[in-house]
Amino acid sequence: MSRERQAAVQSGDRFPVGEQFRTFLAVSVMKLVEEGRLGLDDPVTVYLPGALTANSPVTIRQLLGDAADVPAADLPAAALNADALLGRVVEQLRGAPLGAVLRTDVLTPLNLQSTEFLNADSTVPDDVIHGYVELEGETMDVTGTGLPDGISNGGLVSTVEDILAFQAALLRGQLLSPASLIAMKGTVFADYGLGLDHWDDRCTNGFYYGHAGDIPGYGSIAISSADGNRQLSIFMAYPPQPVSPQPSALALEMTGVAQVALNSGCRFQFR
Repeated sequence: MSRERQAAVQSGDRFPVGEQFRTFLAVSVMKLVEEGRLGLDDPVTVYLPGALTANSPVTIRQLLGDAADVPAADLPAAALNADALLGRVVEQLRGAPLGAVLRTDVLTPLNLQSTEFLNADSTVPDDVIHGYVELEGETMDVTGTGLPDGISNGGLVSTVEDILAFQAALLRGQLLSPASLIAMKGTVFADYGLGLDHWDDRCTNGFYYGHAGDIPGYGSIAISSADGNRQLSIFMAYPPQPVSPQPSALALEMTGVAQVALNSGCRFQFR
């Protein structure tokens, strides 16, 4: 789905999920924890010697949590992407490519046929919606290839339907043990869990869980009530705009709209 083809986007079209990939990756990490093959508080260097600075104290838990809290000094420029490091850990312990691990852990058990992990050299499927940015005054298609400075839009592509099915299954305990799910949700006072974000659910006085995705050219949000019964997902291919290290205003607005929409669906709201 590109500007050249001028075709209307359909609900079943696929899109790069951006940071929503973290929740899928977290499931594979937590499965290794359940099997006793990985410790959340183990230093990353136990599994990837040389990947970080010598004697780096950065742990698996820190990478899976809010990576912004990890001091930049502990993550050299070549390893700033926490998800890439976690993916390498998963691949090493499983002895298989990350895409194959995700299929085994999540995609096949849930029959998510429209969700696919794309490698850097993968051919972009025809049904993936194209994203564009403004770069040096020109409009650039960043679908699959990302940007020349190394910011990649690769990773997971999915549909609104698949993303919501995944979230419902996760929150209903179909993928992980209760203890692992509790760990992913994080504590009541935490700003972020392990690969899972949360927002106030005024219908239950509890939380919505899910994740936003904001990458060059694209924005998305998917949130679900704790029981997986109330859900909402929004995807947007941004109008071409200059790339910024700050979150897109459109992404922040989508997150707010999603919360308001779900909260408006109940007759009584906690304040």
